[in-house]
Amino acid sequence: MHGAWLFFNHTDLGRCIILFKMAITFKLPVINADSALLLNTPVAATDVVLASGRLTIKDESGANALIVKASDLLGFRYTAGTVGTANVVDVQLSAAALVPNGLYSLTVSAPYAQAFFSGGVETNATFQARTYTAGVDATPTAAELATLFAAEINADVNAYFSAVVTGSTTVRITADNAGFGGLNVVAPVGATVTDSTAWVSPAGTPSQVLAQINNASLVTAALYQTYQIIYRKEIRTNLVNGLEVSKPVTALVYLNAADAGTAATVTKLTSILNGSYTPVADFLGCPAV
Repeated sequence: MHGAWLFFNHTDLGRCIILFKMAITFKLPVINADSALLLNTPVAATDVVLASGRLTIKDESGANALIVKASDLLGFRYTAGTVGTANVVDVQLSAAALVPNGLYSLTVSAPYAQAFFSGGVETNATFQARTYTAGVDATPTAAELATLFAAEINADVNAYFSAVVTGSTTVRITADNAGFGGLNVVAPVGATVTDSTAWVSPAGTPSQVLAQINNASLVTAALYQTYQIIYRKEIRTNLVNGLEVSKPVTALVYLNAADAGTAATVTKLTSILNGSYTPVADFLGCPAV
């Protein structure tokens, strides 16, 4: 996250120029879940149990937090905790169609970037795309245009990415953080846009966990292994008078990746969910989605 700053340029007594730098941050999508539980010190033998046809998972306090009949399990997704990888995009300008004294634009945006002063987190506003315009001289070259674009990007105090020129005609644009998402680049006609480093989304970061479990005293600074467990849940409804119906719901289970007991717990819970857990042989498991 980039903090806001102020710059005072005193030209004479009683007069100053104040420049504001936007507080640029990002907000990853929140998983649509019906419940969430967290284990900072999981014990595989006691915190995850399959018995009497039921999967039981405890929370950090030791209470039974999730109880699901094995026959009601519909699917699951396991995601290892990661800080992610920032996207790096190469814009190769060697084949761009250049004309003398022409103007060219390069637009960069990211799906999860936000700006506090233009709405930001409070209104869920998406930060606007950044567009850079450069004019070439009477004898234009791709190297000239690449240098101009890189300079424009790096002079933009509100950009959430930076740029360098590689191989003389390629602008390499690097996102400041993986949390901004994959960069979308619109380049001049004839230019080639490719990933130099593919984007990998952060997963199981403390901020993501806090979005589901609003308890800062419980969430640590470590990464978390994440399970999304989908199962049928019986609910009362007025659509069927006097009866219950089932609907698919999603439960999130977070396991502290830094704890010594997490690896064994992940192995056990995954085997239960995919049906490979022994000695229970009559439960076929549910699909990974």
